Amino acid sequence: MTLLLSARTMDLETAVPFGIARWTHSTFENYVVTLTAPDGACGSGEAAPNRRYGEARAEGLALLERLAPGIADLDAPAAVEGFCDELAFDAEAAAFSRGEPPAAFGAGAPPWPGLRAALSAAAWDLAGKQAGEPVWRMLGFQRPSVRTSFTIAIGAPDEMVAQARAAEGFGTLKVKLGFDGDLEVARSLARALPGKTLRFDANEGWDRERAARAVETLAGMGAELVEQPLPAAAADDQLWLRERSPLPLFADEAVLTLADLESIAELYDGVVVKLAKAGGIAHAFALTSACHGRGLQVLLGCMVESSLGIAAALQIAGLADHVDLDGALLLAADPYEGITVDGDQLTASDEPGLGVRPRGEGARDTGGVAR
Repeated sequence: MTLLLSARTMDLETAVPFGIARWTHSTFENYVVTLTAPDGACGSGEAAPNRRYGEARAEGLALLERLAPGIADLDAPAAVEGFCDELAFDAEAAAFSRGEPPAAFGAGAPPWPGLRAALSAAAWDLAGKQAGEPVWRMLGFQRPSVRTSFTIAIGAPDEMVAQARAAEGFGTLKVKLGFDGDLEVARSLARALPGKTLRFDANEGWDRERAARAVETLAGMGAELVEQPLPAAAADDQLWLRERSPLPLFADEAVLTLADLESIAELYDGVVVKLAKAGGIAHAFALTSACHGRGLQVLLGCMVESSLGIAAALQIAGLADHVDLDGALLLAADPYEGITVDGDQLTASDEPGLGVRPRGEGARDTGGVAR
C-alpha cells in the first residue's frame, strides 16, 4: 500500500479569549493531517501544537513534508503507529525544522507529540473507514458516551463569573487559576453556582506556600480536584504539598508519556492524559492503563481543538475517571461535526472511523457540536 500524506492549516477562534496562568489567546493555529489510500479512502487527524511541548504549526508542517516519502512506503494504516514510535525518538528529525541540535531533545518529552497524535488519529480514521467500523468498536469498547466539564478561562473576575453562569448545561466546571486574586474569584463562583461541581487548574502558576493555602481554601469550598498546582519540575515541593493536601492533585504538565509515571507516582493522585501530549490514540490508551495499574486516577483532557481532535480522544473516553473534552465547545465556530452533544454529555458517532467530517459535507447528520 502507498499512503499519500497531505496537510492543511486550520485556525480556530474561541468564543471568548482563552487564558491560563502562562498566556491568553483567542486564535489557535492547528492543522489537519490526511492519509489517503490507493482505493481513495482517507482518514484525518488534528494536530494542536503547543509551545510548552516544543511544537509550532509551521515547524510541524515543514517536518511533515520531509516525512511524506517515508509514510508513503508504509504498507498499511496500522504501520503509521509504528512510524510515530520511531519519530518520537528520532531527535535528528525533530531538530530538522527547529534549527536545534539533536542533543536539545535528549531530556524531557519525546518530540512532536501533537504531530504524532494527528498521524495516529488519521491512521485510525482511515483503518476504520476501510473496515466499515467506528474506531471505538475496533478498540473493543462500547460506544463512548461521557459527561465533560466546561473550562472557565482566566479573565476579569466578572467575566469569569459570567462564563460560568452561561455554562448552564454543565454539571462540572474546570476553573483556571494561577493569577492574583484567583481565590476570591473561586469563592465568587462557589457562591454564585452552589449546585456545580468545581475543579481547578493552576497550570503551574503557584509556588509551594501559595499552593498550600489555595488547596485548603478550595477544599473548604467543596472542590473536586486541583490540576498541576506547582511547576512540573518542582518534585520536592510537590511531594511536600501532596502530604498536606486535602484535595486530589493531578499532574498535567508533569506527565507526558509512560516514562514519566515512575517519577511522579508518589507526588500526585491522578494524571491528565491528552492525546496531544501522549502522541496519539495508542499511546494515550497505554498511558491510561498504566496509570490505573499504579492506582492513579485519569482525567482525559484536550487542547483547544475542533471536533476532529475531540473525536479521537472520545474513542477511549470510557477508560477515564474524569473527562474534560470541551475543546470544541470553546470555539466560536466548530469546522467539524459528528459528535452528539446533549448538555454536557458527548456521544461518539457510530459511523466508520472517527465518525466526524467537515461541517456541511453531506453524510448523515449525527448531531454535531452545537453551541
